[in-house]
Amino acid sequence: MDKSIITLGGALWINLVNTTYISNKQEIDILANASSALQWMKENNLLRESDVLALEKKELLDSLIVELQSIRTLCNTILSEIDQRGEISLNTTNRINKAVEKLQVSLTIHSESEKLKMTLEGETVEDHVMYNIIDSMMNTFENTSLGRIRKCNHEECKLYFVDTSKAGKRRWCSMELCGNRKKAAGFYSKKKKS
Repeated sequence: MDKSIITLGGALWINLVNTTYISNKQEIDILANASSALQWMKENNLLRESDVLALEKKELLDSLIVELQSIRTLCNTILSEIDQRGEISLNTTNRINKAVEKLQVSLTIHSESEKLKMTLEGETVEDHVMYNIIDSMMNTFENTSLGRIRKCNHEECKLYFVDTSKAGKRRWCSMELCGNRKKAAGFYSKKKKS
């Protein structure tokens, strides 16, 4: 698994969409394998210590992966609607609401650097992971123009990202992965012609 892809999207819910990507002209699905799915959750800071221990039970991990695949489908629908319509449909908004209604969350007080902080946490591992993904989605919608949520311009790439550049003209999921490949291909194409 290409570790640089795991957090490339700039928002957790987009990182979830990016769990399917193209590598060497083959589609890779991080969620198709339990160990890579677990690694993805850890790299995206989705799991508490107690969650990691709970997920040692194969049935629970398998169930969580099914939930992740389901919410990923919803996230893909959202991105498709943003691409095609520039907005999210009422039907999709209702699907998000249904996902939120299923969540069981509670307020928790944490001590960070001698300060107390109140946060929401899922009551179960599934609730906690799903809450964080939906919270990421809502945070993106509240703080980012939908036009800044983009698909990489490289024709062989299907990754999405939140454009946080000052000018708002970012075209590639990353320069290292796609920008340089595209520029190198253009350079060699020009060289062949001359």
